[in-house]
Amino acid sequence: MRIAFAILFALFFFIASYPLAKNLQLSGYDCCYILRNYFSLPYEFRGKNRLVFTKRALRLIILYFLLLLTINFLIFLLIYEFWIIIIAVILQLLFLNGLLVLSALILQPLEKLIKNCYIKKAKKLLNTFKGTKVAITGSFGKSSTKNFLCQILQKRFKVCNTPKNYNTPMGLCKTAIELLKSDDEILVVEMGARRRGDIAELMGMLNPSYGIMTAVGEQHLESFGSLSAVENTKFEMCEHMCKGGCVVFDCASDITESLANRYRGEKKLVNIEGGFAYFTNLKMSSKGCKFKLQIAKKSVDIETKIIGRLLLNDLVAAAAMAYLLGVEIELIADTIAQIKPFPHRLQIIETPYTTIIDDSYNSNLVGAGQALEALNLFKGKKIVITPGLIEQGQRQYELNYKLGKLISGVCDELIIMNKTNQTALTEGAKAGGIKDCQLHFAKTRQEQTEILQELQEKGSVVLFENDLPDHYN
Repeated sequence: MRIAFAILFALFFFIASYPLAKNLQLSGYDCCYILRNYFSLPYEFRGKNRLVFTKRALRLIILYFLLLLTINFLIFLLIYEFWIIIIAVILQLLFLNGLLVLSALILQPLEKLIKNCYIKKAKKLLNTFKGTKVAITGSFGKSSTKNFLCQILQKRFKVCNTPKNYNTPMGLCKTAIELLKSDDEILVVEMGARRRGDIAELMGMLNPSYGIMTAVGEQHLESFGSLSAVENTKFEMCEHMCKGGCVVFDCASDITESLANRYRGEKKLVNIEGGFAYFTNLKMSSKGCKFKLQIAKKSVDIETKIIGRLLLNDLVAAAAMAYLLGVEIELIADTIAQIKPFPHRLQIIETPYTTIIDDSYNSNLVGAGQALEALNLFKGKKIVITPGLIEQGQRQYELNYKLGKLISGVCDELIIMNKTNQTALTEGAKAGGIKDCQLHFAKTRQEQTEILQELQEKGSVVLFENDLPDHYN
C-alpha cells in the first residue's frame, strides 16, 4: 500500500509540474532566472504554447520523474507518523520548482557536452565550406534583410541560409549539418543575441568575410541591461570579421552609423545620402512603393509591393550586399519587383470584408511607428490590436506609453491584448486623445476575435502589431 501511495503521489506531482517545466523551457533553461522568479511563474501558457518534447526536454523529464519517485519512496517507506508524511508532502509541493531546477543543473554538464559535439561537427563542415559566408546581425530587420538578400542572390547563385529565425549556435549547427550542401556557393547566417559573447560565439563558428549590420536599438534590454551592452554585443560581428571581405552598415540607424565609425575594416555605408547605396524619390501608397535605387553611383527605378521605410532600408542593405557579391543592379531591380511582403512583417492581406496588416513579428517602437505610418495610407475604419512591447527592462512602461500615444494618433479603435502592458498602453493612448469607448481589452485570442467582430465594418483596416506569445500574462 505504501509503495502504491509513493507511485501515485510521484505521478501527481509529476503532472502538476507541467507549468514549471514549460516555464523552464521558455526561459531557455535559465535556472537563475527561474530561481529569481521562483513563486511568480513569469510565463503563462495556453493555446499554441505547449511543452515541446525535444530530446533535451525528455532527458530532463525522465530525470525529474526518477527524483520524484525516489523522494516519495523515502517519504512513504521510511516515515510512519501520518502528520510528518503530510508535512513532507506539502514541503515537496513547495519545492517542486527547485527540484526541477536541480534536475536541469545535474544535466548541465551532459547538455554542454552534447552541445559541444554538435558545434564541433558544425564547425568542421563550416570550415570546409568553400563558398562565401555572410553574417547578418542587428536589433531589428535581421530576418527581413536575410530573406531579401537570399531571394536576390538565388537569381545568380546556389544559396543556403539559416531558416526562420534560427539565429543561435544550435540554429547554425542545424543549418550546417542538415541544410548546407557541398555545391552551395553562398551561406547566409542570421545572428541573434541576448547577452555579451553570443555574437562572438557564432562568429567563431562561422568565420565569415562579409557582414550586414542592420538597425541597432532598444531591443532585449531586460537581458542586456543597457543600450551600450546591446551596441557592444552587436559590434562583436565586426571584431571577429575575417579579412578580405566587407561589412555593410545600415546608417539609417544612428547607432549603427556610430558602430560603422568604430569599424576600421572594409565597409560600405548604406541608407545615407551619398553612401554606397540608398533610395530617393520615394512614393508610398497602400499598394506599394516606387523609388529610385542608387548603388555604387548607378541608379535604377524600382516598383515593389513592399510597404514601410524600415523594410526599404533592409531591402537596400540586402541589395548592396548582393551587388558586392556579383549580382548586377538590373537583376537586383527585377528581383525586388517580384518580392512579396514576408509573413508577419507588414504583410498586407486583403479579404472581401476588410484589410489586414500583419506586423505581428515586430516588437520594437521604431517598427511600430513604421506600421502605423503604413496603416495611415489606407482609408476606412482603423483598428489596432497589440499587446505592446516586451523585454524592455526598466524602459518597459515608458516605451509602451509612447506606443499607446502613437497609436492614438492613427487608429479609431484599440484592442489591448493581455495584462503585460495594459496600463502603459492605456495611459499613453488616453494622453494622445483616445476616448474610453475606443479602448478595449482582451485576455484571450477568443475574446480578441469577439471584440474585433463587433468593431469591424466593411472596408475596415486591422493592424496586428506584435504578437505577444501566449505564455505572457
